[in-house]
This record gives sequence, C-alpha cells and structure tokens, in this order.
Amino acid sequence: WLATLLLKRRPIDIPALRGVMEAAFGAADTAGVWSWKQAFDALEAAQILTLKTKARSIFAGEPSPQRRLQGLAKLARLCPAATVRSEESQNLQQFSTPLPLAYVMAVAAEIGAGDVLLEPSAGTGMLAICGHLAGAKLALNELSAGRAALLERLFRGVPVTRHNAEQIHDRLAPAVQPSVVLMNPPFSASPGRRHNRYAAIRHLHSALAR
Repeated sequence: WLATLLLKRRPIDIPALRGVMEAAFGAADTAGVWSWKQAFDALEAAQILTLKTKARSIFAGEPSPQRRLQGLAKLARLCPAATVRSEESQNLQQFSTPLPLAYVMAVAAEIGAGDVLLEPSAGTGMLAICGHLAGAKLALNELSAGRAALLERLFRGVPVTRHNAEQIHDRLAPAVQPSVVLMNPPFSASPGRRHNRYAAIRHLHSALAR
C-alpha cells in the first residue's frame, strides 16, 4: 500500500502512515497490536519496493551519479523521518541509513556487476538495495529477527543470516567471499550491552577479516 503511494509520487505524512498501519492490523497503535518502529520499517520497505519497480525510470537518461542522487532524494522526501525509536532500536542501534546517503556510500564503494556485496548489519535493506541496483550479488546479515524476515521477503533468493556482526567472519560459511563490504554498524552498543565503546571497531575488524 505504501509503495503504491510512492509509485504515484504521493507524499506520505504521519496520518497517512498511521492509516495504512491501522488498515493492515485492524487496530490503532494504542491497542498495542503494532508499533511505530514497524511502521517506519514498512515505510523503508516501501522505498525499496519502489526502487525495484521504478529504478530504470528513475535513473533513465541520468548517467551522472549527482543527477541520480537528486532522483533518490525526491523519493526520500516523500516519506516522513522516523520520529519514534523503540527499546530494541536503542539497544541495538537500529538507525537506518537514509536512501540518498546509502546511494552515496554505494557510489563511493564503486560497486558493480560481478561484485559480491556483504552487508553485515543490513537492517531493512537501504544499503543493500543500492548494491542490488549496481548489479552486485548480495550476502545479507541482520541480527533482528523481524528485520531479517523482512529482508528475506524484499530480496527473494538472497541468503540472510542472523549473526551478531561483531563475529561475522567467524560465523559466516566459508563459501561467502565478498569483494566489497557496505555497512553502517552499531557504533557504541552490542547485544545485551547498551554501551560498548569497542562495538564499531569489532564490526569493522570482523568484516575486514572476511
């Protein structure tokens, strides 16, 4: 439903997002049936579905990364910024990369066809979709069960593992051999440990080892 609105280039505000969630779950958020974290995850999923459907038209005739970035920024501006963070989001630092910034990261990484892209903390797939559009083969990892399940539906056929990315090199199957890593890791939190100043370096070290 949300992707349909974006495909029509209709802006989505908070009341519209609430209406879609209430229609989907048959209840208001105050009933405890759904959360605003789920709502914003769904909104990010809608952006990914829109890109998978309209990437060619968004990028058509626009070989310049700067011009393509403008098109993605227009899509992102149709969506409200996340204003509510759940306890899980805080504890695991689930702060998604905005779509325009995700694209800039993918361009900087020079991802192309033939690459194997590892995303150790894939979230809802905002970074992964940029690798996908660049032609890379994806290997995704996400600790959150809900977000991992969402990734499996957004990227059919792509392996999604559910490890703590601080040990991604130790946990991944030997056959997963990335040529590039794209990541926005938790910078100061680990599972079961709200404050961990070594979290980011552990994520980076393990990814680089792989």
